[in-house]
Amino acid sequence: MKRVGILGLPRSGKSTLFEILMRGAGASSGAAAGREQVGMVRVPDTRVDRLSALYQPKKTTYAQIQFVDTVAAGQANPRVAAKGPDLFSSVRTCDAVLAVVRDFESAAEPAPRGVDPARDLRDLDAELVVNDLAIVENRLEKLGKELRVGKRQNEREHALLERCRGLLEAERPLRAESFPPDEEKTLRGFQLLTLKPLLVVVNRGEGRAHEPPETGRNALAVALRGDLEREIVSLPAEEREAFRVELGVPEDGLTLVIRAAYRLLGLISFFTVGPDEVRAWTVRDGDRAVDAAGEIHSDLAKGFIRAEVVPWDRLLECGGQAAAREQALLRLEGREYRVQDGDCLEIRFNK
Repeated sequence: MKRVGILGLPRSGKSTLFEILMRGAGASSGAAAGREQVGMVRVPDTRVDRLSALYQPKKTTYAQIQFVDTVAAGQANPRVAAKGPDLFSSVRTCDAVLAVVRDFESAAEPAPRGVDPARDLRDLDAELVVNDLAIVENRLEKLGKELRVGKRQNEREHALLERCRGLLEAERPLRAESFPPDEEKTLRGFQLLTLKPLLVVVNRGEGRAHEPPETGRNALAVALRGDLEREIVSLPAEEREAFRVELGVPEDGLTLVIRAAYRLLGLISFFTVGPDEVRAWTVRDGDRAVDAAGEIHSDLAKGFIRAEVVPWDRLLECGGQAAAREQALLRLEGREYRVQDGDCLEIRFNK
């Protein structure tokens, strides 16, 4: 299950977004964990709904994603991140960072410096850069002591972190850089914030909208009318769609954010179906059939023989796996088969 950490400057609407996600998922609030709120939501997917209607299973299981609402940024000196309490500790364990930037006027919550989402994103990124720089410098200090006494085993790590320090001192987030797989593995151990993919949610109001901020590599931006969306999700679920149509809001906030997060992280869904359970699973785009088998259970990957594969829409058209097999729509694929978004898989394996 993927985790997304929500960050934002004060008065950006960060907590409003978290409320929208929770209510959109049918939860009033997330579980509190210290300064953070943690909410686990199911991933909306009409394909699961339609497959469940076909099979009428005992159980229907959607994919899940976790959101972590953190303390607002800009409230502490990031230079002490490596020496004192880390306000971003929960975000460091997340797979992606979601940055909320303000693009609305409000008499009740005035913006002291005016509304400028691009500036706010730069300010937030700058704080993350300085936090990462503190961690890199702290590690370099320890490695430097080792090198001075002749311990050379971490020379490559030292060189890598020196390069990262140069980039961070130049105010360049690490997500914009390319690192070989071995260097990526080393850097992942430090849980650096600017190395994580960045999803920017522009929280817009009713007035004139600014141009979306430029995001760069491993980042993307989407826009959401936060106050309006909060008003919609406060309605009974059965009334929301009609209200959206009336207001010209094509997509609910929860689906918008999750779809963007999946795209940013390069995720796709495959399904297992049957009378006992219809279930959605999440893998990376490019993962193989044996990887998908391991997502279901490690024993399936170890004993993998073949995968029976049929696209979800073709399965619906013919009415089930038996008919798909009769119509030669069901294929047998090996362990190296690249799973496609929407595949229905049944794994054959040695027990």
